[in-house]
Amino acid sequence: MKKSKIFILRILTIIFAVFLIFSIAHIIYVQCHRAEVVEYLVDKYDFDRKDIILLDYEGERFHDDSDLGILFDWYTTSPTWKIRCNKRTFGVTKTKYGFSDDYQLEDIFEWSVDYLKTVDPNVVGIKINCGKLHNIVTKDTIKDFLINDNDSFVIYYKVNDLSPYRKLSKSGDSILSSEKYKTLRINILNKYLSICEDIEKKHVILVDTEIKFTRQKFDNFASYYYDTKTIKTELIERGSAIG
Repeated sequence: MKKSKIFILRILTIIFAVFLIFSIAHIIYVQCHRAEVVEYLVDKYDFDRKDIILLDYEGERFHDDSDLGILFDWYTTSPTWKIRCNKRTFGVTKTKYGFSDDYQLEDIFEWSVDYLKTVDPNVVGIKINCGKLHNIVTKDTIKDFLINDNDSFVIYYKVNDLSPYRKLSKSGDSILSSEKYKTLRINILNKYLSICEDIEKKHVILVDTEIKFTRQKFDNFASYYYDTKTIKTELIERGSAIG
């Protein structure tokens, strides 16, 4: 029994040692790639170097997605840094075109909503899904950003009462878009034709309650977007959204 305990203790010690070595090696590996991303962020945003915290790093990786249905679906992901600075966690990626990042999501959201409200004050939010940006976005260039860079044009629009814009399915289980909702959606999007073409592919979500927005993470490493904190299905289940 005593020999058995000693053997188990040795195994656990070896496992712990391997884990410790791996952890230390990973920290060294991550920190070795810190300098160039720090220089990029200092040059772009004038950050203080001491405020830039490197959380993690993922180097260039080869992927084979052929098993998903497309033969020879091979590609390589770019090296990416996960950064914490000014109470924001964001990603920085380096491609052949240079560095890009998604640090500005909070700023872009605020400026976008302010701009959209100048056209219709009932806009309460927008989904920001632009990937990583090479150039700085400013309040003065927010219209250009909405035209050229935001791939997902989703508006959250406040109404006092949702009931005129919804109808139940015959089973009573799900909420369907009424003709009145479809008409309102087109009317809202028509106001923004100058910044969102092909409105049939754009979206409007009606809400009758206050909703909060936040930075959210995609499944892939250090990639973020900005949207409502409550997912759409939960909003609909609460009877607080349609669209």
